[in-house]
Amino acid sequence: MEERKSSDSATIGKVAAHVPDLIVYGDFSQELPFIESFDGVLLFADISGFTALTEKFSMDTALDCGADQLTQTLNHYVGDIVEEVLIYGGDILNFAGDALLALWKVERSQLSDIITLALKCSLRIQEEYGVRETEVGLELRVKIGLSAGHISKVVVGDKKHQYFLVIGRAVDEVRLAQNLAKASEVILSPNCWELCNRNMIEIERIKDQRAVKARYIKNIPQFQFDEFFWSCIEKLQHYPSDDNNDILRTTSMLAPNDALEKSLRKYVMRNILKKIDDNQPLEYLSELRPVTIVFVNLQFDESANTLHLCKAIHDANVKISEIIQVFRGKINKVFMFDKGCTFLCVFGLPGDKQADESTHALESAFKIFNFCSVRLMKIKLVSIGVTSGPVFCGVVGHRVRHEYTVIGRKVNLAARMMMYYPGLVSCDAVTYSNSRLSPYFFEELPHIEMKGVVNPGLVYHYLGITEKTMIGKAYLTKERSEYYPLLGREKEFDIYDTSLKGFVGSTEGRVIMYEGLMGYGKSQLLAEIAYLGQKAGHRVVAMELTKVNVQQNFFAIRTLMAMFLGIDACKSYDARQHILQVKLRGVVEETYYCLLNNIFLVKFPTSEEVSKMDGETRKQEMEIFLVKILQKAMEKEILIFVIDEAQFIDPASWEFLDNLLSSVPVFMVMSLSPPTREGRLPCISAASIINSAKTIYVQLRELKPSVILQKACQDLGVVSIPRELETFLIQRSHGIPFYCEELLRNLHLNNMLVFHLLEEEEEIEDEWEGLFTNAIKVVASKTQSLSSIDNDLYICTIRQNVKLQNIMLPPTLKGIALAELDNMSPSEQMVVKCAAIIGLTFTTELLLHILPEWTKRKMNQTLAALVDSHIFKCYNQRKDSQKAQSQDMPSSELLVFPRTVRAIGQGADIRSSVYNRIQQEQLVMQCGAMAFCTPLLQEAAYEVWLKSQKKALHRKCVSYLEGQAHKCKRCGEGDFISFHRYIVEMMLEGIESQETVSEQHKEYPLSEAASMIINTTLKKLEAPSFEAIEPQAVTVEASLASTCAPKSGQRTNEVITASTFSKKLELLLPQDMEKETAKTLKKHRMLPEENLKAEEIEKEFLERLDEIIQHSDRGREKIRRLGSCECEEIVESVFVPLARHCMALGEYARALYYLLECAAAYLHLSNNYMAFCNLNTAENLIKSVDLKATVINQFEEATFYCLKGEVCYNMGQMNLAKKLIKKALILLNRRFPFTLIGVFFKTLVEVSKHASHQKKQQFLYSRSKGEKKLAFLHQQGHCLSLLWQLFSLDTATNSKKFCRLAALMKVNSAEESEDESQIISSYTEFSLCCQMMGYQAEWMKYELMAIQRSSHLQVIGGGLLTTVKLAQSLAYMKLCLGNLPLSIQLGYRAHEMCVYLKKPKLDYLVLCMLFKALFLSIRFQDCVRVLSWLEELAIEEEKIIGMACFFSYCLELLLYAGFSFKTFKECLEFIQHNETNCILMSQNSIMLGLYSSLAIWFARLQQWSNFKEPFEKARRLLRRNNASFFATSGFCRFLECEALVLRKHIESKPESVRETRTKTLKDLDQVLSRCSTSPIYYPRVYHLKAYVFLVLGNEEQSQIYLSQAFKLCDIYGNLLEKSWLEISNEWWFAAKGPMEDLWLKAAPDFPKWEIGMTEKDFPEIHKAKYLLRVPALDINNPFPESEDMSFM
Repeated sequence: MEERKSSDSATIGKVAAHVPDLIVYGDFSQELPFIESFDGVLLFADISGFTALTEKFSMDTALDCGADQLTQTLNHYVGDIVEEVLIYGGDILNFAGDALLALWKVERSQLSDIITLALKCSLRIQEEYGVRETEVGLELRVKIGLSAGHISKVVVGDKKHQYFLVIGRAVDEVRLAQNLAKASEVILSPNCWELCNRNMIEIERIKDQRAVKARYIKNIPQFQFDEFFWSCIEKLQHYPSDDNNDILRTTSMLAPNDALEKSLRKYVMRNILKKIDDNQPLEYLSELRPVTIVFVNLQFDESANTLHLCKAIHDANVKISEIIQVFRGKINKVFMFDKGCTFLCVFGLPGDKQADESTHALESAFKIFNFCSVRLMKIKLVSIGVTSGPVFCGVVGHRVRHEYTVIGRKVNLAARMMMYYPGLVSCDAVTYSNSRLSPYFFEELPHIEMKGVVNPGLVYHYLGITEKTMIGKAYLTKERSEYYPLLGREKEFDIYDTSLKGFVGSTEGRVIMYEGLMGYGKSQLLAEIAYLGQKAGHRVVAMELTKVNVQQNFFAIRTLMAMFLGIDACKSYDARQHILQVKLRGVVEETYYCLLNNIFLVKFPTSEEVSKMDGETRKQEMEIFLVKILQKAMEKEILIFVIDEAQFIDPASWEFLDNLLSSVPVFMVMSLSPPTREGRLPCISAASIINSAKTIYVQLRELKPSVILQKACQDLGVVSIPRELETFLIQRSHGIPFYCEELLRNLHLNNMLVFHLLEEEEEIEDEWEGLFTNAIKVVASKTQSLSSIDNDLYICTIRQNVKLQNIMLPPTLKGIALAELDNMSPSEQMVVKCAAIIGLTFTTELLLHILPEWTKRKMNQTLAALVDSHIFKCYNQRKDSQKAQSQDMPSSELLVFPRTVRAIGQGADIRSSVYNRIQQEQLVMQCGAMAFCTPLLQEAAYEVWLKSQKKALHRKCVSYLEGQAHKCKRCGEGDFISFHRYIVEMMLEGIESQETVSEQHKEYPLSEAASMIINTTLKKLEAPSFEAIEPQAVTVEASLASTCAPKSGQRTNEVITASTFSKKLELLLPQDMEKETAKTLKKHRMLPEENLKAEEIEKEFLERLDEIIQHSDRGREKIRRLGSCECEEIVESVFVPLARHCMALGEYARALYYLLECAAAYLHLSNNYMAFCNLNTAENLIKSVDLKATVINQFEEATFYCLKGEVCYNMGQMNLAKKLIKKALILLNRRFPFTLIGVFFKTLVEVSKHASHQKKQQFLYSRSKGEKKLAFLHQQGHCLSLLWQLFSLDTATNSKKFCRLAALMKVNSAEESEDESQIISSYTEFSLCCQMMGYQAEWMKYELMAIQRSSHLQVIGGGLLTTVKLAQSLAYMKLCLGNLPLSIQLGYRAHEMCVYLKKPKLDYLVLCMLFKALFLSIRFQDCVRVLSWLEELAIEEEKIIGMACFFSYCLELLLYAGFSFKTFKECLEFIQHNETNCILMSQNSIMLGLYSSLAIWFARLQQWSNFKEPFEKARRLLRRNNASFFATSGFCRFLECEALVLRKHIESKPESVRETRTKTLKDLDQVLSRCSTSPIYYPRVYHLKAYVFLVLGNEEQSQIYLSQAFKLCDIYGNLLEKSWLEISNEWWFAAKGPMEDLWLKAAPDFPKWEIGMTEKDFPEIHKAKYLLRVPALDINNPFPESEDMSFM
C-alpha cells in the first residue's frame, strides 16, 4: 500500500486533531448526559519504557537534553504506531498516558473481518515497532490486547467542558487482554476469539485463561490481503476516499464550520485551545514540569446498569470540575478502569500553577471523596491517590491525531495508590511535605508492594481538616537541633535580644516581625528564638499557621490560648475541662467558664447570667476573660508569643491581638511572607499592628556565599565539599537557605554525591583547587556536624560523569517559580521568558531585539507592570545586593524600619495609581539595564523553553552582543587581552565591519589649546639622541639554546666549554652583572647625559603634570561626558552572557574566547575570585571537549596559563604561579631558562637585543608588526612582568639573577612592539626591579628613561593615561624609598588626573599610597582628608578592597596616631563580616595588615583571649605574601605582635620564651631582607629589634639598633617612626621617673578627628604613642627550657 501523508489544516482541523472521529462525526444535539451504543473492535496498546525514559531525561545530567528531545522520542514512536492504526482504518479514541485505545466502529455482522484487519494492524505494529532502541540506551516495547462486541459511548459535562468515555463488556475485556500480554505479544479477549474467523488465525492457548495469544495470520491459498483490506475499508464510514490517498485522516481536511468547531472545542482543554488560537506550535506545551496528580476511582455496585453509570459519572464529573477549577485544576482524562470509572485530574499545568498546589489538591480530593461517597448513585467504593513531582506534560501522538497527556513515575504511583489503598484519600511523602499541613491531618499507611512501583516511599492517609482535630494543634514544624545551628542570622538575633531587654518593665506589648520570602529560613529563625526564650526562663508559646487557618474564625487565638493553658494535648472534653477548672480558679468567677465552651469544645454548664447575653456581648466577655488570664500570667513571668506564618492569622484573631497589645505587656515575635502580586490586603487590625510604633519590622536578606557553603557542609555532615559543588550552590541557591537544601537533596536523592572518610588532611597549599577552599574548611570545622558526633570526618565529592551544569531545577523550586510565572498575563510571560534567555541581568535594548515583533512602547508598558509587581527592578537598584552577593559582603545593614501598609477598604486613589504607573513607565524608559528580583524565576522561565527555541534566541543574543564586546569608551574599547580577537580566526569574521579602537589609540577630548601649550613645554625635555651603532655580536645563541631550547641548532663563532660556564658564573655576581650591563649601555650612549641630574628631570616631570592639569579645564567637560569606567558593567552585561550564550549554542571555541576575556577583565577589576571561577569554567570546557585543537589555539592556551598564574600570584601561591607562567612563555615562543647557565647566556643575549632596540627605536607608535605579532608580544610582556615579580619574592640566593633577566626580557618585548606605553611601563618595572634587588646604580637610570620617554607621549588618548600610570608608579617607588615629599607631590597630581579622567580604580591605588606617605610624614590633617576621599570612592564604586584599605588605615590611626576616624568597633565589624569574602581573601597583604592590627590592639589592651585568633590568621598569611610595600607594612605590624607576645611570655610564661624568641628573631631577619624593597620601613624594624633585645636583657645591642633606627629615620624621612622612637628612647634609657602612657589612657575611646579639624584641636597628638614596656627578668634563670611549647 502506498504510504499516506498528512497535510496542513485550518483551525478546525487543529482542534479536531485532539478529538476522535467518534466525536467529530457524532451527534451534538443530545442533552447531557447521553448514551450511544454500537458494535466495534477495540485495540489497546500499552507502551512500556515511557516512564523510565522520562526519568532518564529529567535526572541524567550527562545528557544535555530537555523536554523537546523527549517529546520527539516519544512522538516518533507513538506517531508510528498511530499512523499504522490510521492506515488500517482505526480511530484513536484516547491516549491514556503511555497507552492508547483505538476503535473500528462497524455493524455486528462485519466484526469477524474487522477483527482480522485489527489483528493484521497489531501484528504489523509488533513486527515494525515491537522493540525500539532509543538514543539514550533505553528500550520502548509495546503489548497489545484486542476485544470486540457491544460498546457504549457516554458523554458527560456541561455547556463549557465535555468529556466522553466508552463502557461495556468489550472495554473491560480489552484491558484484561492487554494485562495478559507480554512485550511484543498480541492477546485476543474471549469474546474477540469467539467472534473472529478462527480459520485465518494461528493462536497459542494461555493456561487457565479463555483469552488466546495470536501468533500470525495463516497464509491461506487464494487469499489476497490487499483485496481483503479494501473490502474491509469500505465498511468503515470515515476512511479517506480514493481521491485523498495522501491523507491519513479525513478530519484534517474539514472545511471551516463555526458550529462544529464550537462543539469540538468543548472536548479540548483551555490550555491547548489558547495555543491553537495563538497559532503556536503545540511543542511549546511540552515540558518536564512539577505537578500534582489526583486519580479518582469510582467503583459501582454490580447492580448498576448503563443508565445508572451514565448518571453517576455525569454527576461526579460536574462536581469534580466545580471543586478543582477553584484552584485551577483540570480533568485531563475520564476512562473506565478495572470495572470502575477513573478521573485523572492535574494541578499545575502550564498557566495554572499555584503556590499551594499540594494543599489545594488534598483539599479538593477530600471534598471529592466526601461528595462521591455519599451523593452518587449505586456507588460502592471511592478511592483517591494524590502524588506530586516532575512528570512529562505534553502533546503525544501523530500530527493528525494527538492529545495532551501526562506521563511519569508519579502518574503511575498515583494510579497504583488509588487501587492498592481503596476507600480513602492517600498521598505520597512529597505531597505530604509540600502541603505544609500539620502531621495530625495525616495517618501513615502500612507499606504494600505495588505492581510496577519501586521505592514508593511513605504513603499517608489524608484525614481532612476538621475543627475537632485542630484544637491547640499548630506546633512549630521546624525543630531546633543543637547539631545544626542557624547560620548567618546574627544580626536578627541581636535585634531580638535588644528588643527583649528594652521590653522588660514595659506596660504595653511589643512586636518583632521578620519578613522574608519562602525559603529564607523564617521558621528556623523562630524556632531558635523560641529556644532562646525558654532557655532564658521566659514563658514561650510557639505556633505555626497554615493557609487554611486564615478562613477559620478566631483559630489563631483559640490555638494560642489552648497551648498556653496546656489543653492542646487533651484527647477528650472532660480532660480539657478539668485542666481549665484548675488553672482558672481565682482568675474569674465560675459562672463565666461557659464562655469557653465553643472555642475549647468543653461543656461547662451555662450560667443564668451568660444565658441572658446576646452573641456580641458573649464574644466581648469571652475576650475580656482571655485577657484577664494573660494579665494574671504576666504578673509572674515574661510571656513570649511566637507565631510562624503570621500572614495566615484570621481577622478576628488580629482584632484580638490589636486590643491585647495595648493592654497586656506581651512580647510577640512573628514571621510572615511579603504580599504576592495577587495577595489579599491585611485587615484593619493587622495593618494597625504592622504600622504601630511598637512594631519592629525586619526584612530578611540572602545569606552570604561563605555562609551558604558552611550550611552545605553542615547539611551534608562533611567538613569539605568540592570546588565544583561550591560554585554550583553559590550560583544556583542565590543565598537562600531553602534553595541550598533542595539542591543538595536533589543531588543526594539522585545519587550524584559520594562521601568519603577523611583519613588525613592533605596539604593543598600550592594547588589551584585550594586557592579559595581553605577558608571554607576552616569555617565548616567550627560547626559540629553529624560526622563529628562519631568522631569521624567525611568529605563529599561529585560522582564521576555527573555534569552539574546540566542539572535542572529541583521540582520544589521549579514549582515555586512556575506558580509565579503562570499567574502573569501572556505578554508578561513572554517578556519574562525572553529576559530569562539573556540572564539575570539584561538590557532593554537586547530584550526588544529578541522579542517577536514587539514595539518599544508595548515592551515598556509590560516592563513597568513587572517592575510594579516586583518581578524586575532597574539594574542600579539591584546593584547593591548583587554586588554584595558576588563579593560576599552585606549589601547594607538589615532593613529595620516602621512599616506602612494599606488595609482592606482603604482604597488607593485612582489618580495616584495612574500617575504611579506613568512614573513607572518613565523610569523603565530611562533604565537601560534591568534585573530579575528573584533569580529562581529566571532559571524556571529559562527551562520552559524548548532546546531548539533556546538556540535560536541565544544566537540572536550573540549576534547583538558581539559588537559591544570590548572595553568601555573610557578604557579605549580594546580587548581585555590585548589584540585577542586578531589571534582567534573565528573572531576575525566581523572585525572589518566593526570599528575597533585600541586603548593606545583612543583619544580623550582635551582641548587643542592645552595640547599646544604642553607640547611647547615638552620640548625642553627632548631625549638624548642615540647614535647609530653596530652592537657587538654576542654569539652564544647555540649554547643558550642548548639550555633553554634543545631543538635549536645555530652555530657560534666562539667555543664555550662547561668549565668556562662555571668560571663565568662564579665570577659574575649580581653587582658585576649590573656593571657589565652599564658598560654596554654607556658604550652605546643609551643612558641619559651625566650632567642631567635626576632631581631636575623629576622636577620637569612634576611641572609637566601641572601643565596638563592646569590646561585641561576646557577639555574637562568633554571628559566628564564620557563618564566613569564602565568595564565592570560591560563584563557583567556583555562578556559573561556571551560566554553563556555560546556555551548553550555548543560553540565552544567562541565560548572559550569570552571566558578568557571575562577572566582578564575580572583581574583588571581586582576580582580574583570571579577570574578564578571563569578560568575553572574554561578548564572544564577544555577537558570536556574531545578535540582540544578545535577549541583552543596556542595563544589562547598560553593566555589561559598566564591568567591562572596571575590569579595564583595574587593569592600568594608563588610556586604554582611560576610553573604556570613559564608554561605560558613556552607556548608564546619566549622560553625562560630553568638553570643558572641558561640565565647567564640568556642575559647576554637580552642585553644585546636591548642595545639593538635602542639603536632602532622610534618615538612614534607604529603598527608595522601586525596585530597577531603584537598580541604575542603584549602577552609575553605580561607574563614576564609577573615572572620578575615572582622571582623578587624568592629568598633563594640566585633568584635575583632570574628576576633581573625576566624584567630585561620584558623591556625587550616592549621595545620590539614599538608601543610607547608598553616601553615606558617596562622601563618603570625594570627600575622597580633593580630597586627591589638593591641595584642602586641602575634603578634611577631606567626611572629617568621612563620619564624622558613619556615626554614624547601625546597628552591625549592612551598617552595621557600612561602618564598618569607613570606618575602613580613613581609615587609608589618614592614612597618605598622614603622620598616622601616627592611621593606626596606625585600622588596629589596623579589623584587630580584620575578625577579628571574618571579612573576610580586607579585613583583608589593612588589614594592608598598618598595616605601612607602623608601618614609617615605626620601630616594628620591631610591624612584625614585623603582618607575621606578613599571612603567616598570605595562606597561609590562598591569596592570591597577599597573599603578594606580604608579600615586598615583607620586601624593604623588608632594604633599609631592616637585618634580615630572610625571606631575600633566599626573596624572590627567590617573585618568579621567580610573576612570570608572571596575577593578579600585574595588580598593577602591587606588581610595581613588587618589581622595584625587587630592582634596589636588586643595585645596592648591585654585582651589575650581575643588576641589569639587574629594573630594566628596573620601568621598563616605570612608565607603567602610578597615583598611589596603593603605586605612589608603588614609584616612590620605582625612583628610588633610577636614582640608583645615575647614580653607576655617573659612575664607570665618563661618556659615558652626560648621558642618565641627564636621565632621572633627569625622573622626580624626575614623582614629586614624584605625591607631592601621598601627601605622606608627599616626604622620600624630596627625599632622593634631594639625592643626585642631590650626585653631579652641585651641593653647594649638594643641601644645600637635604636641608634641605627634614628639614623634611618633621617635618611628616609619616616617622621612617624621618629616621634615614636623619641618616646621609646626616653622611656627606656633617659626617663628619670615613670612616664604616662597617653595611648593606653585614651584607649579604647580615642578622640575622633572630624573633617575640618587641625592639630590644634589635638595638642598632645604626637605624644599619644604606645609605650613599649620592659618586663623584669629572673637574673639567675631568665629563660628556662620549655616542656610545653603551646602558644598560650
